[in-house]
Amino acid sequence: MLLCSCSYNGSLDILLELISRDPQRYRIIVATHNEESVRRAVQRMGELGIDKDGGSVCFGQLLGMCDHVSLTLAQQGYLVYKSVPYGSVDNTLPYLVRRAQENRTVLQGIRKERDLLRLELHRRLRQGLRQGS
Repeated sequence: MLLCSCSYNGSLDILLELISRDPQRYRIIVATHNEESVRRAVQRMGELGIDKDGGSVCFGQLLGMCDHVSLTLAQQGYLVYKSVPYGSVDNTLPYLVRRAQENRTVLQGIRKERDLLRLELHRRLRQGLRQGS
């Protein structure tokens, strides 16, 4: 997995360098569920002066996977797409299982999302109780 991440991040660095030189010529979707790769892309975009909503770089994840990453990026003004597998259950379920197996960190992300949702629910409940008093 580490070798795959290094290769992905290295390729991403090359593409971001090209985009920084000619943003109208190159466009990419940073399509990953790897939070470290997303952080790295955001950091490099800042270092290279790439406009986060200029259309040259956008981010993408499968709907239901790493939604906390997608939401955070969107809230910060980055362009984000969610992929929605379409088709019969017999066709789409094996695809989704393969994606989850390829990226075991997705399972950690699901736990993290559950914990973040729980925190947000508690925050909203406390806020509602304060406003109702």
